[in-house]
Amino acid sequence: MDSEKECQLKKEEKYYQIEEEKKEKQCRCKKFTFPKKMKFKIKKFSAFKKKKFHFLLIKNNFNKFNYPRIAIIIKKKNIKLAVQRNKIKRIIYETFRLKQHKIKKNDYLLIIKKNILYINKKYINKIWKKYYK
Repeated sequence: MDSEKECQLKKEEKYYQIEEEKKEKQCRCKKFTFPKKMKFKIKKFSAFKKKKFHFLLIKNNFNKFNYPRIAIIIKKKNIKLAVQRNKIKRIIYETFRLKQHKIKKNDYLLIIKKNILYINKKYINKIWKKYYK
């Protein structure tokens, strides 16, 4: 009788542990999403501050939202192949997605220069650190 109760208690504990892990995973996923509202379209962008880096120029401006937004400009003249342009965008969006909770709530416009083909995530992370809260 006691062994049956113990087995049942162990099963219930495992069930609750699994449920808690599922909830934690859901919370983690919500924190690091990158929905479409995080990207903005560039119609008229008057920059409040500009910062030049070796590979890119970042213009930022205040926004009325509770979250930071980003737009990236890569000229076809500077980087010919679409594969390379998309790779650069993916790297920048990924680092932005992971750091979005630490970054100030502004609009960021990134203008990419020619020699950015040798970019890596460490370099972009260093840049975002300058925009932390």
